[in-house]
Amino acid sequence: MKKVFAAIAIIVVIIGFLIALRSVGFNRLGAESYYVQITESSTKLEDQSPSGELYVRYEYTLPAFDKKGNEKEFTFTGDHELRKDAYLELFIKKGKGVTSYQEVKKEEIPAKAKDMLN
Repeated sequence: MKKVFAAIAIIVVIIGFLIALRSVGFNRLGAESYYVQITESSTKLEDQSPSGELYVRYEYTLPAFDKKGNEKEFTFTGDHELRKDAYLELFIKKGKGVTSYQEVKKEEIPAKAKDMLN
């Protein structure tokens, strides 16, 4: 009976770990948040993988603001063109730059950063 319980416990832990891997944004853990508004068009970048597959990325270089209103310029890419005038929260890690981003509503942006974006 103890072996069955131990096997079930191990399976539950493995399933929980797999769910955590899919739902947790590890690129966002320990990152600083900066806020940006898409005000310019992107630069289209085309690359080819070692297998010969063509892929396209869209690059943006824009000023962004932290919750205290401090400004920094960041360059980041996306796999599609981002909506003009959209607000994004950029996740920044030291030594890595922008590791992730997500679209946010203007109301979700901290006051000092929002003031700087206007």
